[in-house]
Amino acid sequence: MRSLLRKRLSTFRLLLSTFYLFFNISLAQAAPVGSPASLLKKGQWDFAVEGGGYLSARPMESSGSPDYEVSLWYGYHSRSYGLTDRLTITGKVGGSYGYIYDETTPGAQIKTSLSGGLVLGAQLKGTILENKALGLEWDGSGQFLYMQSHHKRSGKANSDWYEWQVSTCVAKEIGRFKPYAGVKFSTVTLDHDDGKGNTTSYEEDGAFGAFVGTDIYLGQDRDIIIMLEGGFLPGIEGYTGIKYKF
Repeated sequence: MRSLLRKRLSTFRLLLSTFYLFFNISLAQAAPVGSPASLLKKGQWDFAVEGGGYLSARPMESSGSPDYEVSLWYGYHSRSYGLTDRLTITGKVGGSYGYIYDETTPGAQIKTSLSGGLVLGAQLKGTILENKALGLEWDGSGQFLYMQSHHKRSGKANSDWYEWQVSTCVAKEIGRFKPYAGVKFSTVTLDHDDGKGNTTSYEEDGAFGAFVGTDIYLGQDRDIIIMLEGGFLPGIEGYTGIKYKF
């Protein structure tokens, strides 16, 4: 029993060290961060700390003008549950911070803080086709993400970010790695109040893009997973996280 506990602690230390390394690399490169949750067996749970989310320079438009961009940093905790052997549901809660960049004036850029706020999300992910002989998995996913920064009675700006995603990807397990690649459709609405009663609505300027990533399995039971993903919509998304299955 003690030997097993020591192995678990050793694996967990390795996991934290690796997560720290990838987290700092991802922020330095301003890109990698965001893996879809691996499917679970019926009745199985997992939890994850997803601490390196980054969305860089996503083009937005308002009132027909395309000269806006948004950058966001976010991190959250998620829990997933296997509804069936082919269908997994995930809930997410965390925090975010971001900026709007206004480039409507030639040669100038106005940077507006979205400040810190709450992140809530939900995802439903299912297997479309699986070939165990080849180690291939084709799945589909639907996800909703809400981020808000509200400062009532403070005179500061308030914002609400609503994002709907639909995606599909193909994955192949290779030893302790499970690389995948896919495409997704992502729509966004950002409502921003400048704190003085002036509200502006923004929408995404381009909704289709590709993404690639990998899950890395650690531990004797492969129950600890490092997740890495990069997305390439208009703008760049990056993501990294750690997950534990039980």
